[in-house]
Amino acid sequence: MVEKLSIDEAIEALKDEDVANRKLAIKSLEHKSDDKIIEPLIEATKDENAQVRFGAAEILGDIGDSAVDKLLDEFNKESGSNKRFLAVALQKTGSEKAVDAFADALNDEDFGVRKVAVRALGELRAEDKIDAIAECINDEDGGVRTAAIFALGDIGTDKSIQIIKDARRKEKDKDFKKYCNKAIKQAEKVQKSGGKVKSSKGQPMSTIKEMEKQDPEAAIKAYEVHVKSGSTKDTPYKRLAILYRKINDYDNETRVLKLAIEVLSKENPSKVGWFEKRLEKMT
Repeated sequence: MVEKLSIDEAIEALKDEDVANRKLAIKSLEHKSDDKIIEPLIEATKDENAQVRFGAAEILGDIGDSAVDKLLDEFNKESGSNKRFLAVALQKTGSEKAVDAFADALNDEDFGVRKVAVRALGELRAEDKIDAIAECINDEDGGVRTAAIFALGDIGTDKSIQIIKDARRKEKDKDFKKYCNKAIKQAEKVQKSGGKVKSSKGQPMSTIKEMEKQDPEAAIKAYEVHVKSGSTKDTPYKRLAILYRKINDYDNETRVLKLAIEVLSKENPSKVGWFEKRLEKMT
């Protein structure tokens, strides 16, 4: 077992040329909340390695309020892909201070930033940003468009539901219509609960795929969030099955395959075949 570094050693290791040492630094700083690690971790969200970037964002998100102001300062200075994991960190803090910054980021040049920003506005139930979120339904990136629909579902007002219905009516793509239906159900739950229902959180698929090779354990956890929320996409189930096979975790692979068949047979039956064949070979 590799011994973890002290906080001061980890801060230094984050600047090391050897990626293995930077990864060790991230592992060593998990669950730490010392203010002096905030700025080094902010810089690490722009690391060339996906595992380091994601890990730094996760830790900053866990630190929460004390990291928000510095995160916002850096987020507002950066542009493009360098903002992507700063956005993830801000999203995880759940701070309402980030609402305006996320709204401004809906026009960012990087689709990943736009996607995280629009989902974060939904999670924060930023009702005063509904019109800006609605504009993202016309984004050139399909992931951003879908994220906008789910953000409107998380907000759960009469206005957000009407916007989703209008988008569903205009859209021809069957999958998009299904996402609209799911978002409407979420919005209705929010309304019935008086806003007490939690928003449907989850990292963008593109972000999780990026971390698979560098940190399969983190990727598994991230995909499981989508599965537990009842995702009707086949991707998180498929990637989980493959990742569990790679680590010879056949029990979890079987669980995911059965769950995928159960969910997709109702919501997305054209995608069930792959899971049925894989499960049949296992049994």
